[in-house]
Amino acid sequence: MTSPDTMLRLLGSIREHLATHALTTPLASVTVADNLIDGEHVTVHLRTSPLADLSSALLAWVDTLTKVTVTAWRPSHGETVHLTVTGARHDATRVLVYGGVDFSDVFRDLQPGGRHSVALSVLRSWAAGSAEVAA
Repeated sequence: MTSPDTMLRLLGSIREHLATHALTTPLASVTVADNLIDGEHVTVHLRTSPLADLSSALLAWVDTLTKVTVTAWRPSHGETVHLTVTGARHDATRVLVYGGVDFSDVFRDLQPGGRHSVALSVLRSWAAGSAEVAA
């Protein structure tokens, strides 16, 4: 069972992060959790947007976190792809930020249920409007 103090600390951490950084992409939700598998973490769900816009929004988050990784995950229904940035705040709070885009040829090698790492250079390319294929 997670204590209210832990929840308040995690909520305070993400509140401070949002207030400190110019992260202007609309949020769909913010969830804080502490469990045996993932430990303490904050999950930020960005509103669905076109690939270039979502990539730009995720890059804005990348610039505010350390120990960053980017992944693409195609749910089993296969109609969308979730792009996810994971990293840590300066206070060591783990943060996962994600948003969804429609499946397209950009992700042609990503099978339903599949997950791939995405290089920051590819995310930057998408943000610039390039249709570089995810590998």
